[in-house]
Amino acid sequence: MTAWAVAAAGALLMLGVVPAIAQEAGLDRAIGKALFERPWVPAPSSTRANDGLGPLFDARSCSACHPGAGPGATRIDAQGVPEGLGLVLSLFRADGSGDPVYGHRLETMTLPGVPAEGSFRMATQNGRPVPQPRALGYGPLDPATHVSLRAAPELRGRGRLEQVPDAAVLALEDPDDRDGDGVRGRARRFDAPEGGSRIGRFGWKASHPTLAGQTAEAFALDLGLSTPLRMEPWGDCTEAQTACRSAPHGPDAEGEPEISAAIVERIVAYLRGLKVPEAEPDATGARVFAATGCAACHRPALPTADGGTARLFTDVLLHDMGEGLADPAGVPGAAAAEWRTAPLAGLSRALEKRAGLLHDGRAADVATAVRWHDGEAAWARTRFDALGARDRQRLIDYVSRL
Repeated sequence: MTAWAVAAAGALLMLGVVPAIAQEAGLDRAIGKALFERPWVPAPSSTRANDGLGPLFDARSCSACHPGAGPGATRIDAQGVPEGLGLVLSLFRADGSGDPVYGHRLETMTLPGVPAEGSFRMATQNGRPVPQPRALGYGPLDPATHVSLRAAPELRGRGRLEQVPDAAVLALEDPDDRDGDGVRGRARRFDAPEGGSRIGRFGWKASHPTLAGQTAEAFALDLGLSTPLRMEPWGDCTEAQTACRSAPHGPDAEGEPEISAAIVERIVAYLRGLKVPEAEPDATGARVFAATGCAACHRPALPTADGGTARLFTDVLLHDMGEGLADPAGVPGAAAAEWRTAPLAGLSRALEKRAGLLHDGRAADVATAVRWHDGEAAWARTRFDALGARDRQRLIDYVSRL
């Protein structure tokens, strides 16, 4: 299909006209890719379904933070200022709410006429990166508000996690450490609209059961765009930010989100279609990986409902990773030191781009990332440090090629 055809189909989609051929999965993904890469513009624009960016935002497109659907830039300059758009500052309180004035995110960009929220720089304290908000446009943060850095992760293959049955994830839980190996992973559960619960699979804290939910949050916080799951056209603007709330929003139809369900569905189709990164077989590296204890959490593969596997190197469970990696506080459903096991598939792309590892990008390489592991992973870190130089390098090379 030509680029013109994809663009034309995308234009029809955004105008609410979905051609019959758009039911084909291939075209859905192609349109989704185009929408993932497109820059959104402020309202009002000449094309109604093209507008609504902001008024506060961190990027103008999905691909700005996830270039090539990969990890974002996490480099920090000599003054502690982030380079690129791969790092965002999360704001939260212990009850799960955001700051009463700034909301859930310190957005660093704004539209004309809307006061900017501010920026942030990074300092180091006891070897840990500490984000420091700067030039706050609406006064100081609430004393109960905590701040934590989040890095934009690799997206390839992550859609396969939706195909892993809940039962397969729950079978891996061991919150009471019945087998005595020190690993006590647990699933994060969310109430389902139809009753019962669903398992969190996406996000650093396993905060979303579905790709659609994760995508809607990204539209709301990163781009300031409403979707059927997040209907607020002002994005993360709070009631205290009156200029932001009263700024133009799109589209103009009452009760209609700026990003339609059809657009979200095509972006999700694109994300689901991204293939799992494949690494060269390395039996020796895999053996050392397992013997060191890394595979206890970074499980190479999980079964999927279609009879296949999701080879992402995760168990999708929350694990206590120790004080060194802990957030300043926890939120309902996830303690401060608990993190979903980060998938390792695609880590080679992060290393090639020199994007930092871990939830805040603090680790420049595999060995540094391992040595930040503590809590339930302390025993695996100890075994890593005890490896001979040859086996340690084999393990590092194995993970670095994933």
